[in-house]
Amino acid sequence: MLSIIKLRLMRLRNDYFVFVFMTILALGLSFVMGSSQSGNYKPTVPIVNSDSSEYSNLFIEELKNSKNYNFTLTDYDNAYKKVDEGKVLMALIINKGFQRDINNNKMPKVSIIKTKDDIEILTTENLIKTNLAKLKNNVNIAKVTTDYISGIKDVDKKNIFNKAYDLSLENWEYKRPMSVTRKTITDGKWSEFDNFKHIIIGFTLFFSMYTIVFGIGEILNERKYNTWQRQIVSPLSKGAILGGNMVITFMIGIIQVGVLIMASKYLFNVDWGSSFLGIMTVSISFVFTVTSLGLFLSGIVKTHSQLAAISPVILTSTSMIGGAMWPLEIVNSKILLFLANLTPQKWAIEAMEEIAMYNGSFNSVIYPSLIIIFMGIIYFILGIKLIRFE
Repeated sequence: MLSIIKLRLMRLRNDYFVFVFMTILALGLSFVMGSSQSGNYKPTVPIVNSDSSEYSNLFIEELKNSKNYNFTLTDYDNAYKKVDEGKVLMALIINKGFQRDINNNKMPKVSIIKTKDDIEILTTENLIKTNLAKLKNNVNIAKVTTDYISGIKDVDKKNIFNKAYDLSLENWEYKRPMSVTRKTITDGKWSEFDNFKHIIIGFTLFFSMYTIVFGIGEILNERKYNTWQRQIVSPLSKGAILGGNMVITFMIGIIQVGVLIMASKYLFNVDWGSSFLGIMTVSISFVFTVTSLGLFLSGIVKTHSQLAAISPVILTSTSMIGGAMWPLEIVNSKILLFLANLTPQKWAIEAMEEIAMYNGSFNSVIYPSLIIIFMGIIYFILGIKLIRFE
């Protein structure tokens, strides 16, 4: 086995391009995408108020209270033009009959002008839906309160409605009827979801997969140039040949993940939490599984060119499903969420975020790490059965 490891290390001196390229690409894209979503950037969303009613004005006022968006009033033609030219994220149209729908206890309808769908637009649409539901509920509460009080004594209904609405709005803000939060209590510290950290973690795992899969895939080149055949007829056992390739690929993968983690820490000031041992445990589990996945893929195909053709499809699609490109919290499809559970990326990202974002302890990564290792064992067994020793 040591002779195989030595041979691969000697070859690595002349074939380090993939390692360096993927490392630089991961750091570069993480910085670019993270920077675009940080700082004082506030996307502009023009609003067209076609209803011009009391309730539509209340809705607009509530949207303008958002700290992360810049909602502005405009006319339809101007809003359409800005969206078409890409000057704004999207445009919101408050349709006629907005107030009538609320009075009839119906959910008011709004329209969206957009040219694409992305994470930012989906997040904005969720904000609009939340505020619509909040407005409808607050108005209903204010109406019921006004009707009840006016039935007891003669009062100014408008004044009572406004006071009841304001109190309902205040109660929603500070004493929400239902509030779902995620917290991990350890030493009393808790940090909220950090999209930049999510990008760093996702890209670290995503780009390291290419290095690992193509690293173990070198056995296909060895078969092409008859190096594999010479190793088989040598005194080396099959286990030593395969083990040497697995070990060196595993080491390269660990080094790359470690470099990306440390580079993000010192270049981008990313805080990886209080359990670095937990981060490395997840990393080691993930690298083992991806190495086994690469062995499995190398057993399916016959040449390195075929591996280079199918690997981007498999690695990119599973990374997208597993949440490396965007948070799974924005995904509503039960089918996609089920498929995400079948990818090692999902479990690795979830475990790393538990420590890096929510200050989790080492114990919080044990379960996902075991699942990742279990996946790796399955890929490893299948890979051994598919690799041709001839």
